[in-house]
Amino acid sequence: MPNGVHTVLVVDDEESILQLIERQLINLPFIIIPTSSPAEAIHILQTREISVLLCDLNMPYIDGNMVLSAAKEANPNIISLVMTGAADQTATIRAINEGGIWKFVIKPWKGAELAELVGEAVRRYAVFSRQQTQLEALAKELPVDDEEPITNEIEEMIQTEVEQEKPLRKLSEQERENLLGRRYELGSVLGEGGTGTVYKAHDQLLNMPVAIKMLGSRFTIDTPAINALKHEARIAMQLSHRHIVRIHNLQTEKGRFFLVMEYVNGQTFDEILKRYRKLPLDTVLQTVRICAEALGYAHRHHVLHKDLKPANLMLDERGVLKIIDFGVACLMEGQPEADFVLGTPIYMSPEQLTGQNLDNRTDVYSLGLIAYELLTGNKAFHPDTSVEDIVLGPQNLKGLHKDILNILAKAVYPDRDDRWDTAEEFSRALTDTCNRIF
Repeated sequence: MPNGVHTVLVVDDEESILQLIERQLINLPFIIIPTSSPAEAIHILQTREISVLLCDLNMPYIDGNMVLSAAKEANPNIISLVMTGAADQTATIRAINEGGIWKFVIKPWKGAELAELVGEAVRRYAVFSRQQTQLEALAKELPVDDEEPITNEIEEMIQTEVEQEKPLRKLSEQERENLLGRRYELGSVLGEGGTGTVYKAHDQLLNMPVAIKMLGSRFTIDTPAINALKHEARIAMQLSHRHIVRIHNLQTEKGRFFLVMEYVNGQTFDEILKRYRKLPLDTVLQTVRICAEALGYAHRHHVLHKDLKPANLMLDERGVLKIIDFGVACLMEGQPEADFVLGTPIYMSPEQLTGQNLDNRTDVYSLGLIAYELLTGNKAFHPDTSVEDIVLGPQNLKGLHKDILNILAKAVYPDRDDRWDTAEEFSRALTDTCNRIF
């Protein structure tokens, strides 16, 4: 962005439309780049910083959705506006489903309205860029992995937090070789929880670091759980998103299951909170926005997380936020039994704790609790809170402007019908409210 000047890219295959838009935006203090070639637009997006994309949907050969996808890949903070005709229903629905669209401009439009909308989009981009810069600055302050050599020593499997799980005995040398087929070298423990233990590992075939999650004994003796595991893993492995840790493979050896996943060199937000207690507003808004975008993508692919919490959010050394355990926490396709809860209760929705059928609003609930904790440094529930009290919802949210508390309260309302319908809707409301107040 030369000298702080923002650039707006306009893409439409009709030259007359491009000329009209140029005239309508001529008085804005931005660089306007018009092109009738979607291929050229993609090249521009990949080679320079574009603040706002104004793109037609229906174009020959390379349609608008491909340009929108390339824009989001090149610059996750870009603000995309879509130009569409009232009859462009198929392309419009596809654009909505694939996400990343801020607003639609329906043809024909008034010049003054378009100029105002583009100006607002640039201001929005400036805010997002500032927030991302602060997130990256936070990442630079955090300690990172010292890249100690990977060894073949495996620490004793630790009994999971879920009381129903049986402790996993230490593996023999022969079992270690059989389990990983000599392909992976296991190193230190990265984390552990209700579904198993995660190790840093080295893929000797591809010569790259990976994370391996050894799944608990429940996935060796419970046939329904195993079937659900295989089904959900197939779905989760199809997720491909910048902010979702990728699952590479589900493997088994002598009835023992393990997941091979993308390795992230960074810190969890649970670790970050222990270091800073709470985070600046801009950092929290960017965190919530990125999470909401990733959740929206997963929800459109019919995948829930079901165990969102600060420990499942990671900030890598470049300042890229990643949701981890996506598809791992949701491997249990059936609903939990009344006496068995898989996950962390203080971040789980009332409907999940009571064994009801779930939808995307259960992840909205968890994201609301996370946002409150990041902003205030306080958990909405004490770790010892009973399930009976948790299902009543948070009773004492405080320490923030009342309008912000109202947005958060709607995200974590016990009755999901009174919550925000989507994570993106919650994020937009929180961002817009904070921008209005501050």
